[in-house]
Order: sequence, then structure tokens, then C-alpha cells
Amino acid sequence: MIFKNARIITSKGILEADFKVEDGKFKEIKKEITPIGEEKVIDLSGYYVLPSVIDGHTHFNSRFLGAKEIIPTADDYKTGSEVALAGGITSFINFIDPSKGEDVLKKVKEEIEKASNQSMVDYSFHLIVRDGEHIKYLDEIFKLGIKSVKVFMAYKGSMQLDDENIMRAMRKVKELGGVIAVHAENGDVIDELQKEYGNKEEAIYHALTRPPEVEEEAVNRVSMMAYLTKAKTYIVHVSSPNSLKIIEAWKKKGAEVYAETCPHYLVFDESYYNRPDGKRFIMSPPLRSKEMRKELVDNLKNIFTLGSDYSGYMSVYKDKALSYIEVPNGVASTEFLVPTIMSLMFDGYISPEHVAEITSEDQIKLYGIKNKGFSIGSDADFAVIKREDWIVKDWHGKMDHSIYEGVKFKAKVEKTFIKGELAFDEDVKESKGEMLKR
Repeated sequence: MIFKNARIITSKGILEADFKVEDGKFKEIKKEITPIGEEKVIDLSGYYVLPSVIDGHTHFNSRFLGAKEIIPTADDYKTGSEVALAGGITSFINFIDPSKGEDVLKKVKEEIEKASNQSMVDYSFHLIVRDGEHIKYLDEIFKLGIKSVKVFMAYKGSMQLDDENIMRAMRKVKELGGVIAVHAENGDVIDELQKEYGNKEEAIYHALTRPPEVEEEAVNRVSMMAYLTKAKTYIVHVSSPNSLKIIEAWKKKGAEVYAETCPHYLVFDESYYNRPDGKRFIMSPPLRSKEMRKELVDNLKNIFTLGSDYSGYMSVYKDKALSYIEVPNGVASTEFLVPTIMSLMFDGYISPEHVAEITSEDQIKLYGIKNKGFSIGSDADFAVIKREDWIVKDWHGKMDHSIYEGVKFKAKVEKTFIKGELAFDEDVKESKGEMLKR
């Protein structure tokens, strides 16, 4: 199959070229390819192609990690992968969170099997290290092809790991040649602020008890640990532009530390917490001020990866919470990751080169992903995007609400191809995902 007249977003700029797909792989890429005989041709004139979009931050088939009761995320691997396809995302890396006392290896194998049976796109996993006991399993976990872990510096009493065990986890991940992801917020300070403000119902107290300083302090502290241990460290969902400055300072000193942000921090601000349905938009870190959001957008050059941090919860769980503290944290940004970053590209806030990096090429480098990217012999995964103004009125998956409802974008995903086969075109088609090779 030949795709002609494509404008391909790459780290070297927008490449105007044809490409040929054979046996699910990119077979040929050049200025013009002449069809042979009855070879099928698809004309992509007027469209942009974004290859191999990888969302390295999802919580499909999960639950609210900071809750005492089980509050499930809305989407499992099947509907989550449908959401991904509708958004032009061709692979995802999901978090596995063993419960306290649960058999870690058994849990990991169960999640791999579930994804194998359900996912329509390729997938991999990060293991969440909830306590120091989990570190002893990392040798076996890495042998299963899972070569990244995550630790939390927040959610005191449930997810928060102390500095000693974060250092231990970093040393082990360094030894095994993997990468460690970090939720960077000072959980002790957040806990004190929550006690100070009390169990208020209004969503704005979520932002008041998690100010940017608690993120920035934790970013500095964990960057210091990354520097000392020499562990490859990536700080997820950075919401403060000051955090980016801290990360850049440690990188100049020699730390291998990288920043991820999420679409919602680039689009929305804390005024959403003053809406009547404000509890639905609680996530951690919280949305920031209009000024901080704008500064984050203006500094996209210092972002290494873009991840959705999918943590979608049905409105019943959000709305019934009696206080902001009880609200399950998270929104569903997966389907709108590509429209967000492509719209920002069309508005001149980010170069095409960096779009290719933060949506695909940097993920491939960070996680050691094989067979992906835009090159001969790689899997022919790509999104076809139209430059078009449109307003979000509905979405895919099981979520019954969206923070993106009513948002106007300038980029729309028209089609998604997985290994050269059409997997999304207005509706999701049948496709079968496999575990990413790392």
C-alpha cells in the first residue's frame, strides 16, 4: 500500500513525501513512489501525518490510587485503546499498581494477560513501587519486559514512599538499566495544609492545599536524588514552569532527569475549580493559574515527553464526594493529546520537530522501545490529521463527562493506522495490540 502526498511531522521538520507499507512495516520513504500494477494508493493531500504516537502515562483498568475504597477508572484496556485510537495514539504504557500485600509478580502477569486479550493498540507497563518490599521483585519484573517503575512522593498514608526507599528504588533501576518515573509533590506538606483547611467541599481547596511550591520542592529533592544515584529519572505531569527551571538546572549539573507534562495543564487553569461541577476536574498536581499555564505553554521547548495521565472516573464518584479530599483524582485527556499539541503547533507555540519528539521519538529513547518510529522497517503506526477548527461535543470510551467539552481545537484526528491497517476512521475498527518490545 502506498500513501502519497503526505506532510509528515518528524524531528527534522515537516517531510513532504510518499511512503510505502508492506507487511505492517514502513518499506519505503521518498519524495515520490510509483505504484506497481494494482497496488493500492491512498492520497493524503492536505493532511498531516504524525507517526508512532506513544502515550507513556495511562491508568486504564485501574483505580484511584489515593482512596481507601475501590473507585475504578472508567476505561479498561479495550475501551481505553479505543480512546487512544480515536485520538491518534498508537501505543500506550500503563501503570500497574499492586495492592498492599498483593503478590506483585502475579498482579503483573494478570495485567499483561488482560491487556493481551483486550488492547487494540500496542502496550507496555510501568510498575508502581508502593513500598520498599516491592524493590526485591524488580529483577523478575524486568525479565517480563517491564523496564520502568514509578514512585509517589505524595498521597501520605497510601502511596507515598519515603526518601530512603526512593533512593533504593533508583539504585536498583540504575543497576537494571531502566527508568524511574516520579510523582513529585511533597505529601507531608500537603497533609498539613489539608488539616489546616479542613474538609471543605469546594474544589478550589484542592489547588490551595497543593500549591506549586509543593511540586517544585519535590522536583528539586528528587532531582538531587537522581543526580546522586545517576538513575534515569522522569518527572511526570509537571504543572509548574518553575519546576522546568529546576529540572534544567539539575540537568546542567549532570543529572539525567526529564520532564513530562499533560494536555490539561496546557489548556485549562484553576478557574475550572470555581465551576459548579469543579470537583470533576480535580487532578494532582492541580490546574494552575492562567499566568502559570501560559508560561508552561511558552516553555514547551523544555518538555521531554507529553503524556495524557488518563485517570478518568465517572461523574458519580466525583460528584458524591463530600469534600475535595475525597474526590478521585484525574481527568481523561488521552483522546485530546494530539489535538492539543497539534493545535499549539499551528498557533506557533511549538515546532513540528519538537511535536515529533515529545509525542514519539523521546518516548522511544526514554523507554528503550523497539520497532517504533518513522523509519524503514519500523511498524507503520501513524495518525492522519486535518487542520480544521472543531469543538468537542462528544468523545469515545465510557466516560460520561469531559473537561474538554466545548473546547475548540485547530487539529482533528481523521484516521489512525496500526501496522499499516486502518484502525480508526470516524469509528474504531478491529485491531489487535501486542506488548511493546523494550
